[in-house]
Amino acid sequence: MSDDAEIEIEAYPLRSYQLIPDPNRPDVVALALETERGHSLYLASRAVLEDLGRDLLDRASKMPERKTAG
Repeated sequence: MSDDAEIEIEAYPLRSYQLIPDPNRPDVVALALETERGHSLYLASRAVLEDLGRDLLDRASKMPERKTAG
């Protein structure tokens, strides 16, 4: 595969997430993500969670406001 070839990645709407602490490993937390295709589980350190949190808030601030039913 050449370096300039486009890679198509399937994306699925995120249904839910959960942060799962491990009492035996206090230096990481499991981040569980649920989509229509099932669950995925990732381990994340404090530094990764802090970076992810900042990036999510930054991205959310650039999105249109949610409209509420009224």
